[in-house]
Amino acid sequence: MAEKIPVVYLLHGEDEFAISEFLSGLIEKLGDKTMAEMNTTRLDGRTCSLDDLVGVVSAMPFLVSRRLVILTHPLERGKTPDLQKRFKETLDKVPGTTALVLIEYHMLTSERDRKNNRINWLEKWALEAEGRAFMRSFPVPTGSDLTRWIQRRAKEAGGQMAPQAAEMLASLVGSEPRLLEHEIEKLLAYANFSRPVEVDDVQNLTPSVAKVQDFALINALRAHDSRQALRILHREMAEKDAIPIFQGIVYQFRQLLLVREILDEGGVEEDVIRQLGMHPYAARLAVEHARRFVLPDLEMIYHRLLELDEAMKTGGMEGELALDLLVTELSS
Repeated sequence: MAEKIPVVYLLHGEDEFAISEFLSGLIEKLGDKTMAEMNTTRLDGRTCSLDDLVGVVSAMPFLVSRRLVILTHPLERGKTPDLQKRFKETLDKVPGTTALVLIEYHMLTSERDRKNNRINWLEKWALEAEGRAFMRSFPVPTGSDLTRWIQRRAKEAGGQMAPQAAEMLASLVGSEPRLLEHEIEKLLAYANFSRPVEVDDVQNLTPSVAKVQDFALINALRAHDSRQALRILHREMAEKDAIPIFQGIVYQFRQLLLVREILDEGGVEEDVIRQLGMHPYAARLAVEHARRFVLPDLEMIYHRLLELDEAMKTGGMEGELALDLLVTELSS
């Protein structure tokens, strides 16, 4: 009996880089790039309606066997039990000619809820979907897992990285897979792919963006002090490229978001250190600054950062412009 091909792909977790790679693989399976673009539709659960989704997933593919529909933030379409019921009914009716990809950029069920057997409604649907659904979580690697991840990515790229060098790179950049990938490529090229990357290479080439220092820029943004925020930003841009600066901002806000979630669940600084694999000093600063935000604001900011990151990666916006726009928006 032929194996069932999933019609719904549920991807969730903080590692947006890994999610992006997985999604790229699905798009490649559509074949020719032009045909893939014609048969791919992207929707945002924060702005589209359930009727919009129904209409899109029901459309027939054009000259390919399946079309791809990508819906980010699907939980926004299920904020009440009635909406959840309607959403699940829609998922049950997705035709085999459509591959519907649902993406949430956080874990659907928290560690605490899972221990108490409180499973998110969308995750529960996927578990019960009997072959119609494919689900994968994408947690950001931390601690020793992050070190192994760095060495594996270096090997996949055709090079090698010494264990101590991988540990140092992890300590400097932190759990930021997209930025780590950039640094790994740079280091392997420096070593000419002919020798393992060593500690000295990392010390000489990799800036420290992961250390949670004084949060000067974030403090200025929170205070709506656009003049001070722009002053800090432009001072940084005089010394560094825009992308590392932007990734550093993304890293800090993601850390604040994760820390705020832990605090809202009743966690304390020790839980932050244990769950996120953070250095105690960094955890103490992150907790201090996370208390100054509410979770919805951090989620809004982080999603906006991901949108700007995509615009920069696809050439839709220059890095310097994206940073200026970000600072202007968040400090207004």
